[in-house]
Amino acid sequence: MKIKNAQKVTISIDRDHYHAHIGATQLKNGDVIVLYNETRGRKHEDFDTIKLIRSKDSGETWDPSTRLTVCPQTDYFGADIPSITQLSDGTLLVNFLRTSFVERKGILEDLGPQSENLGLLREVEGTWLIRSTDNGYTWGTPYKANATPLRHAQPIDGVVELPNGTLLMAVLGQMVSRYWKPEPEPGRSALLRSDNKGLDWEHYATIAYDPAGIISFDEPALGRTRDGILVCMMRTSHAPRQRHEHLWFTYSKNNGESWSRPEPTNLWGYPADLTLLRDGRMLCTYGYRRPPWGVRGCISDDGLHWDIANEFVVREGGVAPPSAERGWWHIGYPETVQLKNGRILTVDHQFSSDEPLVQFVVGVLYEV
Repeated sequence: MKIKNAQKVTISIDRDHYHAHIGATQLKNGDVIVLYNETRGRKHEDFDTIKLIRSKDSGETWDPSTRLTVCPQTDYFGADIPSITQLSDGTLLVNFLRTSFVERKGILEDLGPQSENLGLLREVEGTWLIRSTDNGYTWGTPYKANATPLRHAQPIDGVVELPNGTLLMAVLGQMVSRYWKPEPEPGRSALLRSDNKGLDWEHYATIAYDPAGIISFDEPALGRTRDGILVCMMRTSHAPRQRHEHLWFTYSKNNGESWSRPEPTNLWGYPADLTLLRDGRMLCTYGYRRPPWGVRGCISDDGLHWDIANEFVVREGGVAPPSAERGWWHIGYPETVQLKNGRILTVDHQFSSDEPLVQFVVGVLYEV
Protein backbone atom coordinates (compact mmCIF):
# COMPACT_ATOMS: atom_id res chain seq x y z
CA MET A 1 0.00 0.00 0.00
CA LYS A 2 1.01 3.61 -0.52
CA ILE A 3 -0.33 6.90 0.73
CA LYS A 4 -1.27 9.64 -1.71
CA ASN A 5 -1.24 13.43 -1.79
CA ALA A 6 1.32 13.45 1.06
CA GLN A 7 2.22 16.86 2.48
CA LYS A 8 4.91 17.12 5.15
CA VAL A 9 4.65 20.02 7.58
CA THR A 10 6.88 21.32 10.37
CA ILE A 11 4.73 21.83 13.44
CA SER A 12 7.14 23.02 16.13
CA ILE A 13 10.91 23.50 16.23
CA ASP A 14 13.16 25.35 18.69
CA ARG A 15 16.93 25.39 18.30
CA ASP A 16 17.41 25.63 22.08
CA HIS A 17 15.07 22.83 23.16
CA TYR A 18 13.99 19.37 22.10
CA HIS A 19 10.32 18.95 21.20
CA ALA A 20 9.19 15.33 21.40
CA HIS A 21 6.45 12.87 22.43
CA ILE A 22 3.29 13.98 20.70
CA GLY A 23 -0.44 14.09 21.36
CA ALA A 24 -2.97 15.35 18.80
CA THR A 25 -6.68 15.84 18.20
CA GLN A 26 -9.13 17.92 16.18
CA LEU A 27 -11.63 19.85 18.25
CA LYS A 28 -15.34 20.17 17.61
CA ASN A 29 -14.72 23.76 16.44
CA GLY A 30 -12.25 22.53 13.79
CA ASP A 31 -9.00 23.60 15.49
CA VAL A 32 -6.23 20.98 15.39
CA ILE A 33 -4.22 20.82 18.60
CA VAL A 34 -0.83 19.16 19.02
CA LEU A 35 0.80 18.60 22.40
CA TYR A 36 4.51 17.96 22.85
CA ASN A 37 7.18 17.87 25.53
CA GLU A 38 9.61 20.79 25.60
CA THR A 39 12.87 19.81 27.32
CA ARG A 40 15.10 22.00 29.46
CA GLY A 41 17.73 22.07 26.73
CA ARG A 42 19.08 20.17 23.76
CA LYS A 43 18.73 16.76 25.37
CA HIS A 44 16.01 14.09 25.47
CA GLU A 45 15.19 13.86 29.17
CA ASP A 46 11.59 12.58 29.57
CA PHE A 47 11.19 15.15 32.33
CA ASP A 48 9.65 18.08 30.60
CA THR A 49 7.07 20.83 30.16
CA ILE A 50 3.90 20.01 28.20
CA LYS A 51 3.30 22.59 25.47
CA LEU A 52 0.43 23.11 23.04
CA ILE A 53 0.37 24.51 19.51
CA ARG A 54 -2.72 25.12 17.36
CA SER A 55 -3.66 25.03 13.66
CA LYS A 56 -6.70 26.85 12.28
CA ASP A 57 -6.48 25.37 8.75
CA SER A 58 -6.69 21.60 9.24
CA GLY A 59 -3.02 21.13 10.04
CA GLU A 60 -1.47 22.85 7.02
CA THR A 61 0.10 25.74 8.96
CA TRP A 62 1.11 26.13 12.60
CA ASP A 63 1.50 29.54 14.20
CA PRO A 64 4.23 29.70 16.91
CA SER A 65 2.27 32.51 18.58
CA THR A 66 -0.40 29.96 19.56
CA ARG A 67 2.03 28.05 21.77
CA LEU A 68 1.12 27.90 25.43
CA THR A 69 2.08 25.86 28.50
CA VAL A 70 -0.30 23.12 29.59
CA CYS A 71 1.75 21.75 32.50
CA PRO A 72 5.15 23.26 33.45
CA GLN A 73 8.15 21.31 34.68
CA THR A 74 9.81 22.30 37.96
CA ASP A 75 12.99 21.33 39.77
CA TYR A 76 10.99 18.56 41.45
CA PHE A 77 8.54 17.31 38.83
CA GLY A 78 8.38 16.83 35.09
CA ALA A 79 5.92 15.46 32.56
CA ASP A 80 6.27 13.03 29.68
CA ILE A 81 4.27 11.49 26.81
CA PRO A 82 1.11 13.65 26.82
CA SER A 83 -2.04 12.54 25.00
CA ILE A 84 -5.24 14.52 24.50
CA THR A 85 -8.92 13.66 24.06
CA GLN A 86 -11.98 15.88 23.68
CA LEU A 87 -14.93 14.36 25.51
CA SER A 88 -18.49 14.48 24.24
CA ASP A 89 -19.26 17.43 26.55
CA GLY A 90 -16.36 19.43 25.07
CA THR A 91 -13.93 18.95 27.96
CA LEU A 92 -10.30 18.46 26.93
CA LEU A 93 -8.56 15.76 28.94
CA VAL A 94 -4.77 15.38 28.82
CA ASN A 95 -3.16 12.32 30.39
CA PHE A 96 0.58 12.03 30.92
CA LEU A 97 3.35 10.42 32.92
CA ARG A 98 4.79 12.38 35.83
CA THR A 99 8.34 11.90 37.11
CA SER A 100 10.00 13.27 40.25
CA PHE A 101 13.37 14.40 41.54
CA VAL A 102 15.29 14.60 38.28
CA GLU A 103 17.85 17.43 38.04
CA ARG A 104 18.34 17.62 41.81
CA LYS A 105 22.07 16.99 41.60
CA GLY A 106 24.40 16.97 44.59
CA ILE A 107 21.79 16.20 47.23
CA LEU A 108 24.59 14.53 49.21
CA GLU A 109 28.05 15.92 48.47
CA ASP A 110 29.80 12.67 49.42
CA LEU A 111 28.05 10.78 46.62
CA GLY A 112 30.69 12.15 44.28
CA PRO A 113 30.15 10.98 40.71
CA GLN A 114 26.94 9.25 41.76
CA SER A 115 25.32 12.65 42.25
CA GLU A 116 25.48 13.00 38.47
CA ASN A 117 23.66 9.70 37.97
CA LEU A 118 20.08 10.90 37.77
CA GLY A 119 18.80 7.33 37.61
CA LEU A 120 19.53 7.00 41.33
CA LEU A 121 17.18 9.88 42.12
CA ARG A 122 14.51 9.46 39.50
CA GLU A 123 11.12 7.86 40.06
CA VAL A 124 7.82 7.58 38.25
CA GLU A 125 4.91 9.31 39.99
CA GLY A 126 2.33 7.58 37.81
CA THR A 127 -0.44 8.69 35.48
CA TRP A 128 -1.64 12.27 35.89
CA LEU A 129 -4.32 14.30 34.14
CA ILE A 130 -5.17 17.94 33.51
CA ARG A 131 -8.39 19.46 32.10
CA SER A 132 -9.56 22.38 30.01
CA THR A 133 -13.13 23.56 29.40
CA ASP A 134 -12.33 26.38 26.94
CA ASN A 135 -10.79 24.48 24.00
CA GLY A 136 -7.32 24.43 25.52
CA TYR A 137 -6.70 28.12 26.18
CA THR A 138 -6.55 27.67 29.96
CA TRP A 139 -5.87 24.57 32.06
CA GLY A 140 -6.73 23.44 35.56
CA THR A 141 -4.61 21.82 38.25
CA PRO A 142 -3.00 18.43 37.43
CA TYR A 143 -4.14 15.44 39.48
CA LYS A 144 -3.18 11.78 39.79
CA ALA A 145 -5.13 8.75 38.58
CA ASN A 146 -5.39 5.95 41.12
CA ALA A 147 -3.92 2.78 39.56
CA THR A 148 -3.76 0.63 42.71
CA PRO A 149 -2.62 -2.16 42.97
CA LEU A 150 -0.01 -1.18 40.34
CA ARG A 151 3.04 0.41 41.88
CA HIS A 152 3.34 2.65 38.86
CA ALA A 153 1.28 3.23 35.73
CA GLN A 154 2.23 5.05 32.56
CA PRO A 155 -0.06 6.08 29.67
CA ILE A 156 1.05 6.24 26.04
CA ASP A 157 -2.32 6.90 24.41
CA GLY A 158 -5.38 9.05 24.92
CA VAL A 159 -8.57 8.26 26.77
CA VAL A 160 -11.36 6.36 24.98
CA GLU A 161 -14.94 7.45 25.71
CA LEU A 162 -17.65 4.79 25.40
CA PRO A 163 -21.16 5.70 24.17
CA ASN A 164 -22.47 5.58 27.76
CA GLY A 165 -19.86 8.12 28.93
CA THR A 166 -17.50 5.64 30.61
CA LEU A 167 -13.84 6.55 30.09
CA LEU A 168 -11.12 3.94 29.59
CA MET A 169 -7.36 4.46 29.60
CA ALA A 170 -4.70 1.87 28.78
CA VAL A 171 -1.47 2.03 30.81
CA LEU A 172 1.72 0.04 31.23
CA GLY A 173 2.95 -0.78 34.71
CA GLN A 174 4.34 -3.19 37.26
CA MET A 175 3.08 -4.48 40.58
CA VAL A 176 6.35 -4.40 42.51
CA SER A 177 9.33 -2.97 40.65
CA ARG A 178 10.58 0.56 40.43
CA TYR A 179 10.25 1.81 36.88
CA TRP A 180 13.86 2.97 36.55
CA LYS A 181 15.41 -0.12 38.14
CA PRO A 182 15.61 -3.28 36.03
CA GLU A 183 13.84 -6.11 37.76
CA PRO A 184 12.79 -9.67 36.86
CA GLU A 185 9.15 -8.57 36.87
CA PRO A 186 7.92 -8.01 33.30
CA GLY A 187 5.87 -5.01 32.30
CA ARG A 188 2.13 -5.47 31.91
CA SER A 189 -0.63 -3.58 30.15
CA ALA A 190 -3.68 -2.69 32.20
CA LEU A 191 -6.93 -0.77 31.85
CA LEU A 192 -8.05 2.10 34.07
CA ARG A 193 -11.70 3.17 34.18
CA SER A 194 -13.57 6.33 35.15
CA ASP A 195 -17.33 6.66 35.58
CA ASN A 196 -17.33 10.41 36.32
CA LYS A 197 -15.72 12.01 33.25
CA GLY A 198 -12.15 11.36 34.32
CA LEU A 199 -12.22 12.88 37.80
CA ASP A 200 -11.61 9.53 39.54
CA TRP A 201 -10.00 6.35 38.19
CA GLU A 202 -9.73 2.72 39.20
CA HIS A 203 -7.79 -0.30 37.96
CA TYR A 204 -10.38 -2.21 35.93
CA ALA A 205 -8.64 -5.09 34.13
CA THR A 206 -5.35 -6.65 33.07
CA ILE A 207 -4.98 -6.35 29.32
CA ALA A 208 -1.85 -8.49 28.88
CA TYR A 209 0.72 -10.07 31.20
CA ASP A 210 3.26 -12.88 30.89
CA PRO A 211 3.57 -14.73 34.24
CA ALA A 212 6.65 -16.54 32.88
CA GLY A 213 8.48 -13.23 32.97
CA ILE A 214 9.71 -13.42 29.38
CA ILE A 215 7.58 -10.91 27.48
CA SER A 216 6.92 -7.36 28.60
CA PHE A 217 3.74 -5.80 27.22
CA ASP A 218 4.44 -2.09 27.10
CA GLU A 219 3.06 1.17 25.71
CA PRO A 220 -0.49 -0.02 24.96
CA ALA A 221 -2.50 1.83 22.30
CA LEU A 222 -6.26 1.57 22.69
CA GLY A 223 -8.85 1.78 19.90
CA ARG A 224 -12.52 0.95 19.38
CA THR A 225 -13.88 -0.61 16.22
CA ARG A 226 -17.07 0.38 14.43
CA ASP A 227 -18.68 -2.70 16.02
CA GLY A 228 -17.74 -1.60 19.54
CA ILE A 229 -14.86 -4.03 20.07
CA LEU A 230 -11.91 -2.62 22.01
CA VAL A 231 -8.53 -3.34 20.44
CA CYS A 232 -5.16 -2.88 22.14
CA MET A 233 -1.84 -2.86 20.26
CA MET A 234 1.30 -3.23 22.40
CA ARG A 235 5.04 -2.80 22.12
CA THR A 236 6.86 -5.93 23.34
CA SER A 237 10.34 -6.82 24.49
CA HIS A 238 11.57 -10.33 25.17
CA ALA A 239 13.99 -11.38 27.94
CA PRO A 240 16.81 -11.94 28.61
CA ARG A 241 18.24 -9.25 26.32
CA GLN A 242 15.05 -7.19 26.05
CA ARG A 243 14.86 -7.76 22.31
CA HIS A 244 12.25 -5.60 20.62
CA GLU A 245 9.85 -7.87 18.81
CA HIS A 246 6.65 -7.42 16.85
CA LEU A 247 3.56 -5.52 17.91
CA TRP A 248 1.13 -7.78 19.78
CA PHE A 249 -2.59 -7.20 20.04
CA THR A 250 -5.57 -8.28 22.08
CA TYR A 251 -9.25 -7.37 22.07
CA SER A 252 -12.28 -7.11 24.35
CA LYS A 253 -15.92 -7.62 23.43
CA ASN A 254 -17.27 -6.52 26.80
CA ASN A 255 -16.00 -2.93 27.08
CA GLY A 256 -12.69 -3.94 28.64
CA GLU A 257 -13.81 -6.20 31.48
CA SER A 258 -11.94 -9.17 29.98
CA TRP A 259 -9.44 -9.54 27.16
CA SER A 260 -8.50 -12.19 24.63
CA ARG A 261 -5.17 -14.00 24.83
CA PRO A 262 -2.56 -11.63 23.34
CA GLU A 263 -1.18 -12.59 19.93
CA PRO A 264 1.75 -11.31 17.86
CA THR A 265 1.17 -9.53 14.57
CA ASN A 266 3.76 -9.51 11.79
CA LEU A 267 4.13 -5.74 12.15
CA TRP A 268 7.48 -4.57 13.51
CA GLY A 269 7.83 -1.18 15.13
CA TYR A 270 6.98 0.76 18.28
CA PRO A 271 5.10 2.36 19.81
CA ALA A 272 1.73 2.18 18.06
CA ASP A 273 -1.35 4.38 17.73
CA LEU A 274 -4.81 3.20 16.64
CA THR A 275 -7.27 5.35 14.68
CA LEU A 276 -10.76 4.35 13.58
CA LEU A 277 -11.29 5.75 10.08
CA ARG A 278 -14.59 7.13 8.88
CA ASP A 279 -15.10 4.20 6.49
CA GLY A 280 -14.94 1.70 9.38
CA ARG A 281 -11.40 0.49 8.79
CA MET A 282 -8.76 0.82 11.51
CA LEU A 283 -5.36 2.43 10.99
CA CYS A 284 -2.31 1.55 13.08
CA THR A 285 0.69 3.89 12.85
CA TYR A 286 4.00 3.13 14.57
CA GLY A 287 7.60 4.27 14.82
CA TYR A 288 10.12 2.37 12.71
CA ARG A 289 13.48 2.51 14.50
CA ARG A 290 15.72 0.67 12.10
CA PRO A 291 16.86 1.50 8.55
CA PRO A 292 15.37 3.26 6.66
CA TRP A 293 13.77 4.62 9.88
CA GLY A 294 10.69 6.81 10.09
CA VAL A 295 7.01 6.03 10.66
CA ARG A 296 4.86 3.34 9.08
CA GLY A 297 1.19 2.49 9.00
CA CYS A 298 -1.05 -0.51 8.38
CA ILE A 299 -4.75 -0.78 7.56
CA SER A 300 -7.10 -3.43 8.97
CA ASP A 301 -10.62 -3.89 7.66
CA ASP A 302 -11.98 -4.76 11.10
CA GLY A 303 -9.24 -3.95 13.63
CA LEU A 304 -8.86 -7.65 14.47
CA HIS A 305 -6.80 -8.90 11.53
CA TRP A 306 -3.44 -7.31 10.77
CA ASP A 307 -1.05 -8.15 7.94
CA ILE A 308 2.21 -6.55 6.86
CA ALA A 309 0.94 -6.85 3.28
CA ASN A 310 -1.18 -3.80 4.14
CA GLU A 311 1.74 -1.80 5.54
CA PHE A 312 2.78 1.55 4.04
CA VAL A 313 5.41 4.22 4.68
CA VAL A 314 4.24 7.51 6.22
CA ARG A 315 7.73 9.02 6.15
CA GLU A 316 11.34 7.83 6.21
CA GLY A 317 14.50 9.05 7.91
CA GLY A 318 14.64 11.56 10.72
CA VAL A 319 17.42 10.12 12.88
CA ALA A 320 20.50 12.01 14.00
CA PRO A 321 24.04 10.76 13.24
CA PRO A 322 25.18 8.09 15.72
CA SER A 323 27.76 10.50 17.13
CA ALA A 324 25.07 12.95 18.22
CA GLU A 325 23.90 11.43 21.52
CA ARG A 326 22.89 8.16 23.08
CA GLY A 327 19.31 8.51 21.85
CA TRP A 328 20.16 9.47 18.26
CA TRP A 329 17.68 6.82 17.04
CA HIS A 330 14.84 8.08 19.26
CA ILE A 331 12.17 9.04 16.74
CA GLY A 332 8.50 8.24 16.23
CA TYR A 333 5.83 8.10 18.94
CA PRO A 334 3.19 8.90 16.31
CA GLU A 335 -0.32 10.14 16.91
CA THR A 336 -2.82 9.98 14.04
CA VAL A 337 -6.10 11.85 13.52
CA GLN A 338 -8.54 11.69 10.63
CA LEU A 339 -9.62 15.28 10.10
CA LYS A 340 -13.09 16.57 9.31
CA ASN A 341 -12.04 17.10 5.67
CA GLY A 342 -11.22 13.38 5.38
CA ARG A 343 -7.43 13.75 5.24
CA ILE A 344 -5.25 11.95 7.76
CA LEU A 345 -2.68 13.72 9.92
CA THR A 346 0.12 11.68 11.48
CA VAL A 347 2.32 13.63 13.90
CA ASP A 348 5.61 12.51 15.47
CA HIS A 349 9.09 13.74 16.39
CA GLN A 350 12.36 13.46 14.48
CA PHE A 351 15.83 15.02 14.45
CA SER A 352 16.80 18.06 12.47
CA SER A 353 19.35 17.55 9.69
CA ASP A 354 21.43 20.65 10.45
CA GLU A 355 23.23 22.01 13.49
CA PRO A 356 22.38 22.42 16.23
CA LEU A 357 20.68 19.03 16.16
CA VAL A 358 17.31 19.06 17.93
CA GLN A 359 14.26 16.87 18.04
CA PHE A 360 11.26 18.65 16.56
CA VAL A 361 7.60 17.99 15.76
CA VAL A 362 6.60 17.07 12.22
CA GLY A 363 3.37 16.03 10.59
CA VAL A 364 2.31 14.33 7.38
CA LEU A 365 -1.08 15.06 5.82
CA TYR A 366 -2.19 12.31 3.43
CA GLU A 367 -4.90 10.00 2.15
CA VAL A 368 -4.96 6.19 2.11
